[in-house]
Amino acid sequence: MTFLSRIFRKRAEKPAPPAPPPQVRKPPSVVLHEEAGSDKVVFQNLVLHGPEGGVLVDFGNLTLSPGDKMIITGPAGCGKSAALSAMRNAWLLGGSGEISVPPEVRFVPQEEYFPDRTLAGIVCAPDPVSRFSKEQVAQALTDAGLGDFVGAMEDETKKGEYWKNTLSGGQKNKLSFAGIFLHAAETRVLIVDEITAALDAKSEKELYPRLLERMKHGIVISVAHHAAIAPHHNVFATVAEGKVAYSDSPPAPKKENAKPAPKGPAA
Repeated sequence: MTFLSRIFRKRAEKPAPPAPPPQVRKPPSVVLHEEAGSDKVVFQNLVLHGPEGGVLVDFGNLTLSPGDKMIITGPAGCGKSAALSAMRNAWLLGGSGEISVPPEVRFVPQEEYFPDRTLAGIVCAPDPVSRFSKEQVAQALTDAGLGDFVGAMEDETKKGEYWKNTLSGGQKNKLSFAGIFLHAAETRVLIVDEITAALDAKSEKELYPRLLERMKHGIVISVAHHAAIAPHHNVFATVAEGKVAYSDSPPAPKKENAKPAPKGPAA
């Protein structure tokens, strides 16, 4: 075997390099602008995609100004909460269009977040407890209907998981209200998702108007099922069949098909 033959043979025996991994194309995404000094929320041709890549819900164009209180309603799974996620850059399924918001946005999800902090620390989150006085935290808890827990709010033996497993669903909703009350003055846009879902009717009637009063200087966007809180809003976004219809009055309730009256005995 010649010298050149041996070289070519070694080259032939050398395994081919592995094929490069296929490129995963990221879905097109919504462009989120945080505009310092702004006091408006603006949707421009906002379309959000679903798991299969198609249109989940088309939010179209919308401008909200200070004092606006918008409620988003629609059937389960229609995409009501999708825009809320997109407004904090957390919608991962893709979409198109643009959202402009001020930096001072507070988002309150359906499930209250329980960091490994005292009860006072949870109310102050994401800020450190030192940012607020004990009196401010105690007042926020009291205003939210959790005055009975003020005495334990600094108990180091009772932290995140303890409160998560101790508080009832309604009390967890009230804890969200306490956090909102504490931060309201510095919040320009408040986004809440089913914040009254576990409240009794009396607490809902007291706390939700109180929240709107604390946020009268800003914008509130709320996803909710409870019709009782709808009259407190001035912008109504109704999601149906992948589209959002905006109105300044609540949608008319659907009329059930009238059943024919039973026939009486023949005369």
